[in-house]
Amino acid sequence: MAFKIKKRKQGREYERVVADIVREFDPNVKVTEGKWVVGPDGRRELDVLIEGTTGGRPTKGIIECKDFNPQTTGPVGINYVDALDSKRHDVGAQFSLICSNAGFTSDAIRKAKRVRIGLISVMLKGDRRLRFAVVEDIYTRKVRFVSASLTLTGNTTINLTGVPFHEILYGTVPLASWIYHRIMLLIGSNPIVKGTFKASHALRTPLVFEWPGGSAESTNLTFRFTIEGAWYSHQVNIDSTAGIYDWIRRRVRVAPGNGQLEIKGLNIYEGECISLPPAQELIRESFLKGEVDMKLVLTEGLPIPGTVPDIDKYVAPEDLELCIPEVDAEISASTPTFTSSISQ
Repeated sequence: MAFKIKKRKQGREYERVVADIVREFDPNVKVTEGKWVVGPDGRRELDVLIEGTTGGRPTKGIIECKDFNPQTTGPVGINYVDALDSKRHDVGAQFSLICSNAGFTSDAIRKAKRVRIGLISVMLKGDRRLRFAVVEDIYTRKVRFVSASLTLTGNTTINLTGVPFHEILYGTVPLASWIYHRIMLLIGSNPIVKGTFKASHALRTPLVFEWPGGSAESTNLTFRFTIEGAWYSHQVNIDSTAGIYDWIRRRVRVAPGNGQLEIKGLNIYEGECISLPPAQELIRESFLKGEVDMKLVLTEGLPIPGTVPDIDKYVAPEDLELCIPEVDAEISASTPTFTSSISQ
């Protein structure tokens, strides 16, 4: 009697771990591995099928899993993006992704971005089914605070000549603490490393500020600050206890509950000084649920704020906006002669 041995599909274990991590993100969706469906040209196998509802309407998504070997097969190329582009139309998928165990070529990333196919790698720390480490460049800034100045305005501009910056008080608290706090937020919220910046704040209620030998009621406070600095590139290993790395957005999404991000090999005090990071780093995109991004900044010369006076509640809300509307190359590019004195 002859026995027919059914061959186990290569990569089935990889499909299983991909499906498991997808379930971590939304236990309410139906996730099926190795599903066969009938398309216009015959049967098609879907490595991972995701079925759920969006806005009350049925939604179908597919994930093509590529359990490639980084050393032998190499990363997933553009031809696999082309193939999935065809398959998703055949099966009527609302969204589609390729999950790679070996990364992607630059051509594949470029094409996938254009045709709106997601490129991901899954992370499950310590799982032997995942053999490809996400090694990426991340970018940090070292910024030196140079100076700051303040203008108070009431019915007219208030004369502060000869008044030390830190001696102007709101109540018993230095106004400088609020200004330094705002400067820290502005630097952290914008991809800037050099230039002079102005922030003007209309007060909804006039406030009284005092200093030795004088006081004034103000309806507007404006400060200017100057910084210089540079960008630094670091190559790191990115991992997660349960997460997904998005190769197009270059961000990690961690699973709710037990997902934790881990960055290995980062020493923020070091890094390679570069003139400007990739354009993607300068784009301020909104975050998806569970998405994590790091914008690390080391500052020097900026005084650490003490108690911050509660002035925000008196400021017109639009004047508390942190994002600078236009960030051009002139204020984003590293200061050519910058040398940081920051060390561990």
